[in-house]
Formats: sequence, structure tokens, C-alpha cells
Amino acid sequence: MSYKIFAWISVALLFYNFSLFPLRRILKRFERARSFLKIGSRIHRFSGFALLVTGAIHGYLALGRIQLHTGTLLWLGVVLLSIYYLLRRPLKKHWLVLHRFTDFIVIAWFFVHFFFPWLI
Repeated sequence: MSYKIFAWISVALLFYNFSLFPLRRILKRFERARSFLKIGSRIHRFSGFALLVTGAIHGYLALGRIQLHTGTLLWLGVVLLSIYYLLRRPLKKHWLVLHRFTDFIVIAWFFVHFFFPWLI
């Protein structure tokens, strides 16, 4: 039962992190929204780390071991997003393109994991 709690925390963190990109595009025209976006960007790093932790705990509690699963691939996608962030200096401007592209893949893979968890 506790794995479900970590699952929903992970879902909330995943969609919070993803939502910053489209929200920035939509709200950049509004002066009052800029402070919200600035705070959201600062929290993004910490919520990304929390997503890594809660996703790993969820997977381990749900399966009882580490094994190949749609959730494992989803979690590895989040790890890849974190690696892009850590390599942002050597990758220069390309890291953000990779980060955003991979983000869309992670969101798509989330839906695969949510609706067809035993696909693999």
C-alpha cells in the first residue's frame, strides 16, 4: 500500500517539473507571473531530485527488487534528465534542447507505465 503513496507523490513531482516548460511559454507575457516562474525554476532542481528518490522507493516497494519494468525505464529517463542537468556546462546550449526533448519522451513513457505497467 505504501508504494501507491510514493507513486502519487512521483506523479505530482513529474507533472510539476514538466509543467514549468509550457507555463513559462504561456506566462512570460504577464509581469506578475514572472516571480512565480522564478520561484518555480528554483524549486525545479529539488523536486527533480525528490522525483528520483520517490520513484526509486516506489519501484522497490512495488516489486521488492530491481528488475526490468516499464517503471524502471521511466525512472532511467528521469536519471537521464538529471545527467543532462549535471553536464550542462560541457554541453553548453545543447543540454536544454536534450533535456526538453527527453522530458517529452519521459511523459509519454509515464503514460505507458501508468496504463500498461507489465508491457515489458
